Amino acid sequence: MIRNVAALFLVMVGLVGAQLEVESEKINVEPPRISSYNIHLVNDLQVLGITVHCKSKDDDLGVHNLPHRGDDYHFSFKINVWQSTLFWCRVEKQNAYISFECFWTEIHHRWLRNRCQDGDVGTCTWKFKDDGIYLRHNSANTDELVHTWINM
Repeated sequence: MIRNVAALFLVMVGLVGAQLEVESEKINVEPPRISSYNIHLVNDLQVLGITVHCKSKDDDLGVHNLPHRGDDYHFSFKINVWQSTLFWCRVEKQNAYISFECFWTEIHHRWLRNRCQDGDVGTCTWKFKDDGIYLRHNSANTDELVHTWINM
């Protein structure tokens, strides 16, 4: 009887230990915090050029023309101490525009960071295509449609 209880005890300990090991593998390890970002705004239209005007609360980055397919306007920055960095852009093409946030600090969510993570830096690549604005998902090596153009 004692052997059966001891054997059952050892089996239970083994199962609990195995379960703890499996549970520890399920825990998401926090990716390294990214403090420096590069934002790329790329003209990927078939024919027409675009105008890009980006700003933050503190900085107006000016108006930039991207007349040819493949033209890239880019800027870099570090996230501020208050974790409130935000950049938005207005992009215009012939007969259409879009205003959108091209970067925001994520504290509780990781949607943007997961797409922009490029090792220990952040590289957010926004591509302006004929049907809308796409964000490059670096680890998946794909472009995801995020916004569609608004007709003027």
